[in-house]
Amino acid sequence: MNTKIITDADGFLSIREDWERLAEQDPDATYYSTFEFNYSWWQTFGGDKNKELFILCHYRDNVMVAIAPLMIRVIDKKIVKCRVLSFLGKGDYFNFIIDSSKFKSSTIIRELMNTVEEHSGRWDKVELTHLRMDTQLLKYLMRHDRYSKHTEYLTSCARINSDDYCSYADFEKEMLSTKLRRKRVKLQDDTGYRFRVVTGSQSEDMYDKIAHIHQLEKKYLNEVKGRHERGSLFEDKNNEHFLKRLFKGNDKILFFYLESEDGEIIIYKCCYLYRNVLYGWNTGYSPKFSHYHGISDVLLMEMVESLFHSSCTKQIDFGAGTYSWKFRWTNRFSVSYSFIMWNESSQQSRLLRLLIQSREIVRAFKGLKNAL
Repeated sequence: MNTKIITDADGFLSIREDWERLAEQDPDATYYSTFEFNYSWWQTFGGDKNKELFILCHYRDNVMVAIAPLMIRVIDKKIVKCRVLSFLGKGDYFNFIIDSSKFKSSTIIRELMNTVEEHSGRWDKVELTHLRMDTQLLKYLMRHDRYSKHTEYLTSCARINSDDYCSYADFEKEMLSTKLRRKRVKLQDDTGYRFRVVTGSQSEDMYDKIAHIHQLEKKYLNEVKGRHERGSLFEDKNNEHFLKRLFKGNDKILFFYLESEDGEIIIYKCCYLYRNVLYGWNTGYSPKFSHYHGISDVLLMEMVESLFHSSCTKQIDFGAGTYSWKFRWTNRFSVSYSFIMWNESSQQSRLLRLLIQSREIVRAFKGLKNAL
């Protein structure tokens, strides 16, 4: 029984076969757990000098039975630097990847966390976020006498499951209003739209199409609607490199969109497909069709109806965020938590926490002064 720590890209690539095997065996795995997602992300963002791999690989009888896909990122606060141990990548669900067919998950997680603690000289804070409520990792943390107090509610993820209904008609009857259904009819009458689905392996230029639309939407919201806070992730060169690398030839990337009679994309939704679940990732619409209220509702209706005719997809996950519009579509949701633990023995950790507390006191004082 031993745990190996991978800190370089060559070591990362060398465990691909084991990683993919473990992800297939772990019922808690999501698309964000896959090797292709994490390795593509690291290929793009791993060149940052403030990021270092810290992947834990746990072995039993010389066979890898678990991976903790972690990294150490340095946050420079000018006065002090904070070394944060966190998950690789960016997404809505993160987890350790475990084969529990022969050994208890809790025993394996204990060994992984022991390794984290043994290397406390390398981090000032552990920050593990987006831990889904029904995973073995969260259960372990919640039951642990020391770790439980560092585990808190983070967000919720709404999800539609077609198995909850006998047919699309039953779903429509229970969840959709007459007003909502009329939007679909009106848009169809006015635009003659077609509902399309393509994968990353079927369309090499889909990235460029949705990037263009998303940036047009951002410009429209900034200049016409005055929503200057709205940005576009497609304007970031690193994101562009990451997404193009991930999308290329990837049949797990699905683009759902409405297309006008002239072949223009009205609105799109990009999803990751993994184990019959569509993980919603990004949506954008063409400002040309902004006068139609509810085009996003129409696209979702088409997507949900397609679930009932699909053999490979049964669920749509709306991703993290407790927005009311998500819960108008479903009664099903999961809760995610975060685990944040400071290193009590780290001088940098103590200094940073003191600075944070001082800032909070100043803010509270200003708030009290304004109230008076």
